[in-house]
Amino acid sequence: MTKLSGRRNKSCYYVLSLAVEAAWSCLPEEPKMGVICAMVQARTGMSAGAVSKALSRVTADIWDYGDREKLHKIYGHSVAEKPTPKALVFVLAVYCQSMGSRPHAVPPLSSNTTS
Repeated sequence: MTKLSGRRNKSCYYVLSLAVEAAWSCLPEEPKMGVICAMVQARTGMSAGAVSKALSRVTADIWDYGDREKLHKIYGHSVAEKPTPKALVFVLAVYCQSMGSRPHAVPPLSSNTTS
């Protein structure tokens, strides 16, 4: 995710890495985002709303500042519109699986996990 990220110092990337790790553990199933958010919530102590908001922020950050070519490669095609947080999480999980690597949560760069 570091290569894809826009402004990697934002702590919402930690939430994304936890969400991708949670989604990867459920593959090939694709649970609802509420389940993924609950799994992240259990690891962080954040509210479900804060997790959801962080995933929205990180998706916007990747879209606005990230490596668009890397995003196209991960999706396997050109991405014309900003993905939804759910789509991004599951595409990243599937991409990690296809690369033969289990995603690992990247520790937050700051103690604030809501930005």
